[in-house]
Amino acid sequence: MLRVFHVPSHLSYVAKLAGPAFAPTPSPAGRPLQIGELAAWPSWDFFDVAHLHSVELATINDIERLAARAASEKKRLVFTAHDLVPDIERDRAAFDRKTALTASRAAAVATLTEPAALKLARSIGVPESAVHVIPHGAALPLSSLEDRTIAGQGVAAFGALRPNRDLLALVRAWATLPARPPLQVLVRSVSAADRDRYASVLAELDQVGRAEPELRISTRSDVVPPDDLASWCRQSSVLVLPYRHITHSGQLELARDLGLRVLAPDVPTLRAQLAQGPPCPTEWFPLGALDEPNRFADHLQRTLSLPSPERDGSELRRHRTAEHRWLLDAHHELYFQHRPEKM
Repeated sequence: MLRVFHVPSHLSYVAKLAGPAFAPTPSPAGRPLQIGELAAWPSWDFFDVAHLHSVELATINDIERLAARAASEKKRLVFTAHDLVPDIERDRAAFDRKTALTASRAAAVATLTEPAALKLARSIGVPESAVHVIPHGAALPLSSLEDRTIAGQGVAAFGALRPNRDLLALVRAWATLPARPPLQVLVRSVSAADRDRYASVLAELDQVGRAEPELRISTRSDVVPPDDLASWCRQSSVLVLPYRHITHSGQLELARDLGLRVLAPDVPTLRAQLAQGPPCPTEWFPLGALDEPNRFADHLQRTLSLPSPERDGSELRRHRTAEHRWLLDAHHELYFQHRPEKM
């Protein structure tokens, strides 16, 4: 059994990457390790492959040290570029340099969609065929796809506080609707530093939440467990992704798996996430709409009018089951260098 250590290791995405020949291995620290911490960890005997999913919160030196140690210890280094623009960091040029460096030192490079693969290949100067395309796959366990019961007709948005996620733009647009459906906002993984950095955002959310009985704001310092998050989402019928810039979002898979309608940025890489499989009713908004509450409210109103997805989930289960088998084959290629047929 090949042991794969994922960085960051707390991602729910990696739990599904367990096959007959490989499986995720837990962090020896009992918590997620950053790239720099892994590079300096005393012993690497606990894994065979290091699989990086992000270069954010690392430095160029961290990546250099990790790649050098992987070479000296003969450990395979794999990189999945989920994001082609930074979600957390503000220095785009530094992010691009780290992405290019990691891709150049990795034994295999992947991303989530064909448009992202083309963009990544051009940015790092390799043929598009050198970049593997492997989607997220199911957001929920396959056994849970039978439950697509929606308890409410409201609107939901969730996520950590980040420069690219504008929860206030959604709240301001929602407030202009003549008939406001219930809106619930979950702000998760709020650290002490976030409370300082985003004090004005949190204050405005709290103020509007106190004034609007149809708005529920929940703030948590931890990452919400997947089952709890799914139950929370099922209280609404629409999931909003209020991103100012984005390459991909696992929230799209979550919305499809739960049977929610979606309001999402009109970005080619996001559209490609929903290109295969059963339809997911989606309203696509131009990024500039977030700056105009009335315009964004129009998109929100159209989302509320979209047809509901099928409720029994039979077509989705068939798609996700086949997709999961292919996803394991594709990761087998990353780890063992065999090439399966494309899905």
